[in-house]
Formats: sequence, C-alpha cells, structure tokens
Amino acid sequence: MTATQDLTALYAEIQHFYARQMQLMDGRDFEGFAATFTEDGEFSHTPGQLARTRAGIVAELREFHRRFAQDPVVRRHWFNMIVAEPQPDGSVRTTYYAQVINTRPGADAQVGPSCVVTDVLVRAEGALLNKSRQVRQDRLLFAH
Repeated sequence: MTATQDLTALYAEIQHFYARQMQLMDGRDFEGFAATFTEDGEFSHTPGQLARTRAGIVAELREFHRRFAQDPVVRRHWFNMIVAEPQPDGSVRTTYYAQVINTRPGADAQVGPSCVVTDVLVRAEGALLNKSRQVRQDRLLFAH
C-alpha cells in the first residue's frame, strides 16, 4: 500500500467510527457512546463540563440531556470536513465541523449549534477509540 492508500483507508475508517459513535449518541445510548472512548478518555463540550473517564462521560451526558426530558426533540449530529493527521506516537488528531440538527413534531428541522471539534484517536486491540474530544460552539468564538 502507498501512503495515499493508507491515509484513504484510515479516513474511511474514521468516518465509519464517527457514524457509529454518533448514532449511539443520537439514540441516547450514552453507555455505548462512552465505550467508544478510552477508559481514561476526556470529553469537553460547551456549555457542558469536562468529563473524564467513561463513567464521567455517561454522567455528563445524562445531566446535559435532562433539559430535553420534556422536549420531544430528535437530535442528529452531522460531522463534515474532517482533517485527519496521523501523529508520530501512532495517534490520529482530527479536526472537523459538527452541526446538530433538532427536529420537533410538526416543525421544520433547526440547525444549531454549529461547532468545531478536535479529537485524539488511538487504537486499542485494533479498533479506534477517542482519547479526547473538545467541542467548541461557533457562537462562543465571538465571546472574546
């Protein structure tokens, strides 16, 4: 395989990983989503709190989603414009755009928020896992 073929295969693997991961999130399978992180993984999203460890990620997501308990909303996460940069230590740094689409009964879908996400992906037993994720909402970039 050439370096281009290797990167193409890695890129496709990353896209598949993200598709599976976010279907778990959108289905509110927070345990399944957290299992896509390393045991000591970190997940930081705005306006939420930094979560460390799989158990911490599950707890943060449950708390964050409580606000939707009485809101019949379907949330879909869309990742796009993924840049994958293999690192010397074998990890892969990815930076990409994310949009959340919110749909409520009888209403048109609404986009929001729009974010930039930075991940560090690692391999464990041949599979990709998130070591860390930082989600930054675009609207907060103007808060400086």
